[in-house]
Amino acid sequence: MQKSENKMVRVSEAAAYYLCPRLVYFNRKSTPQVCDAEVRASIFKSISYGLPYAISSHMPESGLQEAIQRSGSDAMAIYGEQFRDIIEATCKEAMERVPGILQGIECERHLLGDDTLMRLLSPAYAALSVYSERLRLSGIIDKVANIKDGLVPVIISTSMPPESGIYPSDRVRLAAYAMLIHERYGVDCHHGAVEYVSGWRIRLTDVRHEDRRRALYARNRVLEMDLGRMPEASRGKWCGRCRYYESCNVKASLLDKVFFKGH
Repeated sequence: MQKSENKMVRVSEAAAYYLCPRLVYFNRKSTPQVCDAEVRASIFKSISYGLPYAISSHMPESGLQEAIQRSGSDAMAIYGEQFRDIIEATCKEAMERVPGILQGIECERHLLGDDTLMRLLSPAYAALSVYSERLRLSGIIDKVANIKDGLVPVIISTSMPPESGIYPSDRVRLAAYAMLIHERYGVDCHHGAVEYVSGWRIRLTDVRHEDRRRALYARNRVLEMDLGRMPEASRGKWCGRCRYYESCNVKASLLDKVFFKGH
């Protein structure tokens, strides 16, 4: 059996900690299972990787549609018939978003310039696996771009973009990736980006000291979970869609009996 002190925390877990600590707790103790959300995310990531070729073609709309079809076919080869419904639904959604994606790319081209945009879309590394025994963090960076002699981690997100900036959980992920890039390549990493494929927007941002602090704080709390410390849940409207809904409520009821017995 692997000792808890040898385990690492995935960057996705550190980010998810701020959404719901107990979700991370249950995920860490369960056998990983492929879900519809994972399949949907993989298709949009595949579409993102195909964007440079699509928008460089003489007919960008047709090029993007071909990239979507190819991503769907690849997903079927990877995940199989049991996920056909979500694959077809995701490809249909992506096809409907083609005009918006192309419009978003043009908008970002004017803001960032051709060179920066293409560097972000055509990264130096894709799906880069990184880890650090010292930091006890690991993860897979969707893209690492080389911009102005600096490495920039890029997250591909299937969420719609916020009105401005990026989501707090994405800040945590970028901070963790920035530290891992520094560990691996020995270069400072002060910037990151999130590509919101659904909307299509790409947001460059600074990686702040506070973001790094929050990433390491979450890492520490997740490592404590391996010692059997179940955290509090973040209750909200999303609870009903969580696959741990029943287990979470049973655990909460048991804790109530233990701590409030006799009161």
